[in-house]
Amino acid sequence: MKSTRLFLALLFFISFCSDSSTPISVSSLDDITGSTTNKIEISNSDWDNYIGKSSNGNFVALRVDRDIVDDGVLIVFTKENLRKGIRDGGRVMNPLDRNVVDKMSSLGILSLPEKILSIQESIEPDKFTTSFNIQGDFHNSDITKIDFTDHFTKYTNGLLPSFFVESIDNEIYMFGGMGNIVKMNLADGSVQEVETNLDQIIKDQEYTSVVNGSDYSSRMGLRDSSYDKKNNLILITAIKKDFTKNCFTLGVLSAELNPEKLSFSWVYNISDCYENFNSHHAGGRIKPFNDGYLLTVGDFKLPEDFKLEINEESDLGKMLFIDENWNSNIFSSGHRNPQGLIIKGETILSTEHGPFGGDELNIVKEGANYGWPSSAYGFTYGLENIYELDHDEQYEEPIYFFTPSIGISELTVYEGKEFPRWKDFILITSLKDMTIYTLKLDSEGRSIIHVGEIYVDERIRDITIANDGRLILAGDLGSLIIVNRTDKDIP
Repeated sequence: MKSTRLFLALLFFISFCSDSSTPISVSSLDDITGSTTNKIEISNSDWDNYIGKSSNGNFVALRVDRDIVDDGVLIVFTKENLRKGIRDGGRVMNPLDRNVVDKMSSLGILSLPEKILSIQESIEPDKFTTSFNIQGDFHNSDITKIDFTDHFTKYTNGLLPSFFVESIDNEIYMFGGMGNIVKMNLADGSVQEVETNLDQIIKDQEYTSVVNGSDYSSRMGLRDSSYDKKNNLILITAIKKDFTKNCFTLGVLSAELNPEKLSFSWVYNISDCYENFNSHHAGGRIKPFNDGYLLTVGDFKLPEDFKLEINEESDLGKMLFIDENWNSNIFSSGHRNPQGLIIKGETILSTEHGPFGGDELNIVKEGANYGWPSSAYGFTYGLENIYELDHDEQYEEPIYFFTPSIGISELTVYEGKEFPRWKDFILITSLKDMTIYTLKLDSEGRSIIHVGEIYVDERIRDITIANDGRLILAGDLGSLIIVNRTDKDIP
């Protein structure tokens, strides 16, 4: 019986779409008056708020009697069918109503934002999944995931990041964990593999690392990408082998931006080098700063895995300033595993993995010490309480911390037109929680006065902002994730 009803509903839907000729648009509906389910009259320009977009064109959703359609939701794509539906008692629904989204899905029709539809000109529709009207604090969002596993490995296959992202002009560059590079045009979705020597450089490192009987070799590769617009350079951080000493360190590669071919060379590496270590604790975020660069360096997990003390002269557990000649000095210290870095004017913000709890957001000051491994707002993985919670006077406190851990990753400060109410908000991404956190600073820029959440449902490795203000995320399951403001946002 149920299958018969579904067949009749589909037959009714097809009949509604087959015998009319005027596509739905605001201008085509200027002589039609409807009423919403809340009995609000709609006419003329009011229709703009009730027209949805899909892969089949513009549509209007109507709540109708279940004698007409079994689930009471009718989707029409033409002016003539809309007029008939209203005449038969149909009331206009919000195109982002959950019942409408479910109906579109059951009919095999993708209800997509216009900017996402344009990308589908070059990418197969089955590579897309979109979640609509995801609730946030000051904005609701549509989250579209594009499957790039044909180009990049999933993190779950070897614990290597799938890729990192950079927004350059109207293209998104994706830098794979093992060095392959792909770019996608945001206007039409065209995808191109970029010729590069980076993948061969990474392969040549011959990664090997065993810690406490666990093989970490497959985790060693890229640690970040960054675009230096001023000098037209792409920077990559990666685990680098010292073949003379047979040990591994953290290095920086550089290439002049060329849309057709990127030719990289090593330009820098830190002084510390170890045969075996946890490369996930390498840090590796790099950003342009004061005619040079800031580079975050983790502690290689030496205090926890090997009970080794990190001295003041070591580059480990530090943030380094690298000048234009690739000479470095220690900028700040006491860092465990800084996984995010953004510079807004003269303010340096960094995120840092705590141990079991205590993921931090820090305002980084030159010469300051941030407490690790003495102070942390977390515990050992054996749940021992050995760290000082309130930091000693000689240490800087984080301006915010997350306990339990969220698997904190990259961050940015929002600037763009897509989400105007998030202007100057700090956006922090997370791996474990699979969430974007939206944080508001006070007027003095020193205290967090608000934290909001947007659930993405995939580990987020990296974030960048497109020229039009959309958020672009690197998902650890090989997804390029695009976050846009939903058509019917919070008023």
